[in-house]
Amino acid sequence: MTFPSSSIAFARSTCEYPDITRNWFYDSGWKMRYRTGYDRNGFGVHPNVTSFTMHEEAHSQAGKVIRDLHSLGKYHGYAGISRPYQWTGLAGAKVCKPGYHRYGAAIDFTRFDWGSDCFVDTAVHGRARRYLRRRYLAVIATCRKHFGIVLHRHNDPDGSHWNHIHVDRGRKAVAMSWGYTTDTTIIQWAARDLAGVTDLAIDGDFGPKTTAAFKTLRSRFGAEDFDPTASNTNTMLWLNLIGWHGMADQDAGTYQVKDIERHEAAASD
Repeated sequence: MTFPSSSIAFARSTCEYPDITRNWFYDSGWKMRYRTGYDRNGFGVHPNVTSFTMHEEAHSQAGKVIRDLHSLGKYHGYAGISRPYQWTGLAGAKVCKPGYHRYGAAIDFTRFDWGSDCFVDTAVHGRARRYLRRRYLAVIATCRKHFGIVLHRHNDPDGSHWNHIHVDRGRKAVAMSWGYTTDTTIIQWAARDLAGVTDLAIDGDFGPKTTAAFKTLRSRFGAEDFDPTASNTNTMLWLNLIGWHGMADQDAGTYQVKDIERHEAAASD
C-alpha cells in the first residue's frame, strides 16, 4: 500500500484507514509490552503484555523486523551464545495525531529483548558502552530493512526520539540514499562503532569525513563492488553486514560480503 506524502500526513490528525489489533509480532509467542514508565536507572518498565492497533501492513513489516532480530540473536548472539527472541516493548502505534501514526503506519519501539542479559533499551543503550551501542545499531539496521524511515537518538528531527525508535511507512524500504538522514546516520554510526572512526559525527550529513569513513567500511566489508545506493539488494546486504557485526559485538571486517552470500545460498537450498 502507498501511504500519503508527509505534507498530507502531517496536515490532519484524524485517524484513517482500516487497522488490526494484536499483542504480538510475526509469531504469537513474541508478545508486545507497553512501556509505562522508567526505573531508577532510566530503563523502561514494561509490566504487561499489551495489544496495539495499527495498519495491517505496518504489523507485517514490524513482524519481519522481529523475525530478523530473532535470527540475529540465534546465529550471532552476544558472546557467541545463541539467544532466541523473547518480546518487544512499545510506546505506541496508531494515534490520532498529525503524521503517519494516524494511519496506523508508524510504530514507536522501546525495547527488544532476547533475555534478561541481552536486550536493547532505547532510552539508555544508544549512549551506553560500545557493545551496547553496537547492539542498538544492529536493531536500527534491521528496522531499516523493512521501513524507509527510522528515527532514533541520532536521527531526531524534533528532539523527541531519544527514548524510542520510530519507524513508519511514509517511505518504502528502498535502496539507500545519502539524501536521507535515516541512511546516512546508519553509515556514520557503523563507521564510528564498528570501524573505529571515532572522530566522525553522527549528524546525517554525507560530507567529506563521511565519504572517507564509508570508503573504510566498504574495504573492511569486502564490499567495494556493492554500492548500497545502487539497488535494494545491495542495501539489504549492507544492512545485514551491519546487523551481524553489531549483534555479535565484532569489529568491521569480521564478516564480509562473501559470508552474507554464503549464508543466503545455504538458506535457499
